[in-house]
Amino acid sequence: MADETRVEAIGSGADQSATGQSATDQSAASQREMLRLVSELYYLRQLGQPEIASLTGFSISKVSRLLAAARAAGVVRISVDSAPSEPPPLARALSAALEVEVWVTPGHETAPAAAARLCGVAAAPRLAEELPEDGAIGLTGGFTVEALVSALPAASRPRTVVVPLVGGWDSSNPHLNSNEIARRLAERVGASVRLLHAPGLLDSEATTAALLADSAVTATTRFWGELRLAIVGMSGAPRHIPGYATVMDRLDDSGRSRLAARGAVGDVAGHLVRLDGSLVQDEWERRTISIPIETLRSVPRVVGIAAGSNKVETIVAGARTGLLHLLITDEPTATAALALIEAESARNGK
Repeated sequence: MADETRVEAIGSGADQSATGQSATDQSAASQREMLRLVSELYYLRQLGQPEIASLTGFSISKVSRLLAAARAAGVVRISVDSAPSEPPPLARALSAALEVEVWVTPGHETAPAAAARLCGVAAAPRLAEELPEDGAIGLTGGFTVEALVSALPAASRPRTVVVPLVGGWDSSNPHLNSNEIARRLAERVGASVRLLHAPGLLDSEATTAALLADSAVTATTRFWGELRLAIVGMSGAPRHIPGYATVMDRLDDSGRSRLAARGAVGDVAGHLVRLDGSLVQDEWERRTISIPIETLRSVPRVVGIAAGSNKVETIVAGARTGLLHLLITDEPTATAALALIEAESARNGK
């Protein structure tokens, strides 16, 4: 519930003279008084909607409509404290350790799926302020990115175009469908969209190269060079099974073992990374449709977002690549990442 809820008391007939008041005015006043009464029962007396329905004889759906109407009419005005203007100590400490700007979202979820979604939802209002007024906005798929896009407040960016940064058609896992997420972002911010007509992973490197050269694909990928903002999700290490589908599920067991042996702890926009921030060269990456690493490196603002116990190494590695300008994660992941960095320093005698 909001930090402060005020219910505006509109006087009843005892407080107002009906003299000279038209029937329409009286009806409007009566309706507003009903909105006020239902709102008082709900917000101040803290009765549930079923209880209010029982007391008033209204249906639960009518009570819900009245509460919505009360907010729309200004009978109920809800205010929420603004986000802190200064980053918390945890964000400052992780920012100093990784040499990148860090936002830490609230929450103490430990389950990877819950942590990922909550992080995206919590970051959405603030990230909306990062959206450029023109140029291209690129984004990957992913559990957290999908949650972020779904929670973004409506905005107006008619001079921008949204493009996927990775391929991906996945009807069974909408969070891996980069086209659908790009379309949804464009709708939320009033931008245009260019779809990437390519799967995420192809059978061979030759097929990947040929598809990237196809005019239907380059019609979208040409916007990669015009990006003003890139929002990228980061998957966990091949060994992790977080409870939701990830790009690592495109690998069989031997592929997971191969990448783990090469030190991969996750990916950033389709590029495999080690804990020290170096990139892993592997045929899996060369068969993946994704923005080239040097093109991503030239984007003025790259935002990486990830949270969950399976993403601790990933966010450290992602920040160490030098690709990110802003890292968004939650409190437990940030705490664990800082502990990992401190343990590394202790082992190295720093």
